[in-house]
Amino acid sequence: MTGVESIGQLAQRTGTSRRMLRHWEEQGLLTPAVVDQWTKERRYASAQAGRVRAIAALRALGFGLDAIRDLLAQGLSESRLIDLLRQREVELTDRIAQDSAALAQVQTRMRSIQRERNTVMTTLALSSLPEVKLLGVTETVMDETEIPDAVGRLLTLMNVDTEALTQDVFLMYDGTTDPRVIVVSAGVGGEASEAKMERITLPSSEQAAVVTLDERPHNTADAWIALDAELEAKGLRATGPYRQVLHTTGAVTLATPATADIECT
Repeated sequence: MTGVESIGQLAQRTGTSRRMLRHWEEQGLLTPAVVDQWTKERRYASAQAGRVRAIAALRALGFGLDAIRDLLAQGLSESRLIDLLRQREVELTDRIAQDSAALAQVQTRMRSIQRERNTVMTTLALSSLPEVKLLGVTETVMDETEIPDAVGRLLTLMNVDTEALTQDVFLMYDGTTDPRVIVVSAGVGGEASEAKMERITLPSSEQAAVVTLDERPHNTADAWIALDAELEAKGLRATGPYRQVLHTTGAVTLATPATADIECT
């Protein structure tokens, strides 16, 4: 039979896949011109490439298969066409708004990272860290992504309002004892005011990297990443435990023991 082609030929000529053509057939969007009753081989009229391209174009615009079925149906009324186009317009407008909001968040974080990196570069100091004895609470988490929520829970247990601190609050993130977990601690100096408080010791270190930020970072994790990057540039690496101090002034100090990176020496 002339003027017909196999599913593979049609797929190649229209830039689609055999799987997609079969799926559109199952959905009633594309009907083969001939189906061999014995082999079930599908053959398509050459002119059906136009319908395949039309379906692909509408899919590229984000129309669902049900809408495409209506759009390609014979006797499509003007009112139905306008309804379908307006519905897609609303969906695209909503998506643009969502993407714009996501873009703004990404740009804000990029600016924050650059700001923290600049601060780290100008304020990073290498010094010793004293041992600090505290009273506080601890929690164990599985990875770094769980730290912020754990800190929130610990500060709540301690009745600490970070927006109105009456004394400096120390945080420690220790993954040095068991590499499978991170022990998160929060504590303050002074006498225990709550029965649930326990004694916590922040260990001393002969060499540590210390950075003080004038205000709390938009994203603390980004500040730590900036600190690690600056240490790497100096041929050093953080070894932990990491400590963070929330000062009553609103400033934040980040500190971690640091040692020469063998790979860089």
